[in-house]
Amino acid sequence: MLDGRVAIVSGAGPNIGREIAGTLAADGAKVVCADVRSEAAEAAARELVDRGFEAIAVTADITDEAAMAGLVARTVEAYGRIDILVNNAAITGTPGLLEEDLAGFRRIVDVILAGTFNCTQHVAKQMVEQGDGGAIVNIASTSGHRGKAGSVAYQTAKAGILNFTRAAAVELAPHHIRVNSVTPTQTGTPVGGRARARDDATPPKSIPLGRWGRPTDQAQAVLFLVSDNASFITGADLPVDGGNLAVRISG
Repeated sequence: MLDGRVAIVSGAGPNIGREIAGTLAADGAKVVCADVRSEAAEAAARELVDRGFEAIAVTADITDEAAMAGLVARTVEAYGRIDILVNNAAITGTPGLLEEDLAGFRRIVDVILAGTFNCTQHVAKQMVEQGDGGAIVNIASTSGHRGKAGSVAYQTAKAGILNFTRAAAVELAPHHIRVNSVTPTQTGTPVGGRARARDDATPPKSIPLGRWGRPTDQAQAVLFLVSDNASFITGADLPVDGGNLAVRISG
């Protein structure tokens, strides 16, 4: 479906981002693995090249305007254009409202929300210049759909991603650039150096389908949204959450 298309995946080093990069590459895309950590970006790109796919690594901080301009320039230099952007880069934080300090709050919102804006703006300008559309997918979270105690900055930023997606979709629609989001639930991947959720652990009752999410679940959703099969879908959020958002949690 994606033969010859060029995709940038931010936060491509670990977990969901790496799976997304691999899934797009396997479907024929040329993939730019972008990550703030050079070793993570290089490892992700090397893995794809070793599998026979086209990929390059770019070290880039999504909160830095010059870095995003450089990411676009490096991609165009390597592959001539940009067709797909997946905004996956994020950081987490656990402090609640009464514990979080302003600097910590700003840092998380800056990476997740301002970083997504920054990357989207630079890539969208290139897509507009190309004149033949594009597809952008932002990775949201079930945490952005409802409130809970703790992680106030993360929840706030992810909620912002949802409406940023809708606003960007409306603004970019005249240029035939589609913008959608994917909402994962708890996923069986290592986070922050520790294992959070594993396939062999009992999933919470808040996931009706009875298992943890997997990176491949999110990657397949992204693949659909960037493909021509979703050519009339924009401004939408696709929950890939095992039914989590359908559950009203009490207590």
